[in-house]
Amino acid sequence: MTDVPCARLLPRILGAVLLGCAVVGVPVPSVAQPDLQANLPPTQKADSSVLSLDAFLQMVLRESPEVRSIRLEDDRAAARLLEARGLFDPTFATGYEYKTQDEKDKLNVVRGGLSVPFNLPFSPNLTMDYRRGLGSSIDPSVATSTFGETRVGLEVAPLVGWTTGKRGVKLEKVRLEPRRADARQSVRRNQLLLDATRAYLTWVEAEQVLDVNRELLEVAVERQTFISRRARTGEEAAIDSVEAELIVVSREGAVAAATQKAEQAAAKLAVFLWNPDGSPMRFDFAAPDVPVDGDAPAVRSDVPVAAQAMQRALRRRPELQEIDVKLQQTRIDERLARVGLRPDLKLEAQAVSYDDTPMDVADVKVGIKIDQSLFFRGDRSAVEEAEIEVRQTDLKRLLTERKIEADVRSAVVGLREAQRRAEAAERRVQLARRLQQAEERRFDLGESTLFLLNQREQAFAEARVERIKARVAVRRARADLQWSTGAIADPYVTSLPGSP
Repeated sequence: MTDVPCARLLPRILGAVLLGCAVVGVPVPSVAQPDLQANLPPTQKADSSVLSLDAFLQMVLRESPEVRSIRLEDDRAAARLLEARGLFDPTFATGYEYKTQDEKDKLNVVRGGLSVPFNLPFSPNLTMDYRRGLGSSIDPSVATSTFGETRVGLEVAPLVGWTTGKRGVKLEKVRLEPRRADARQSVRRNQLLLDATRAYLTWVEAEQVLDVNRELLEVAVERQTFISRRARTGEEAAIDSVEAELIVVSREGAVAAATQKAEQAAAKLAVFLWNPDGSPMRFDFAAPDVPVDGDAPAVRSDVPVAAQAMQRALRRRPELQEIDVKLQQTRIDERLARVGLRPDLKLEAQAVSYDDTPMDVADVKVGIKIDQSLFFRGDRSAVEEAEIEVRQTDLKRLLTERKIEADVRSAVVGLREAQRRAEAAERRVQLARRLQQAEERRFDLGESTLFLLNQREQAFAEARVERIKARVAVRRARADLQWSTGAIADPYVTSLPGSP
């Protein structure tokens, strides 16, 4: 007698047992059809509203804490501008000293003054002060008449040229901050939209794949019930009911895996949604069908498309805009540093009045003050650091341009190949459907087996899943291209609060 491996004996023994059960009328165990509605994930409830990509992104831009944080860049720029303007605020200073000895005034001094800087060439500074110094022990340089002494003068720094001095240069630099803040906001907002779009497409893909697997499971459950009923009456081989049950179990596992991915994708997507009061929004939405990309133009060659996209990207990418503003600011710092190589020369002229009529000018006071480093080491160091900063910013701009070029080319190639993949997936679905339908007809006529029919159904399902993924890949590639050219926020940015 020839030895038969156990792996081959087990199916035969199981088939014999099932056949005997069918003959004597013993019921064959079958898998009950699951309650599909009870196992639906939260994102696929029957009463859920369909969440479109456009509506989703509008909700993200309207209520997301990330967007609120982005808008604070404007407040930060306004605060810095206010600080720089404060450098030209008038400054008032006053003081009083009084001392007596033997019931006589030994010291009785009152001082008060106002200094008003102007943001003009040569850094003019208007000064006004009043001083009255009385007493028996007062310093002669401080002593005045009973009416005191009033001075009105002007101080200028002629060697700074037509620049406006350190305060003016700082104000000029900070005035560029709103533009830089806008660029930073655009960078963060574009990245948020890209991340949100990718998360949304991942969720839609997972939900559509789950629907395909559910449909497969429904078909398998119905067929398994039908075959089990026929096996009990002897119209079908008992082993076929085992195979049908195996298919059901296999597809239940596929549904469980697809459900896990869909729920995880929904959880990640819910992070982007918030209520107006700042609380997390309850995610109760249904995914739409993946739209066909037939209305969009096909990308057949990446050369002209990449050239056009590159030109647009160099004009629109906020990263370049931010670097350009920073480059202007570093050049302002360089100009200020070069001014520091000149001596700090200040000329002053004052009109002096010694009586109770300040307009009655009795004297004129002029002065000159020079403050100069002997070796200019600190100033030369500041110039070198400013020049290095300018060169580094120039190099950073070159690197950013190269990166943008790579982003655009990658996005164009990705879109072109995604479209080709979608076309192939559509053709694959058509062919797989024809094979599956033909196999169903053969199975109904008794010319095919359950195994072959399952293979055709599985191939058709895989083709549908691939079509879903291909369509999503096209949408994802288009989002990448929009982001790479800086245009991803164009449909939404004008609707944001505070947008022009």
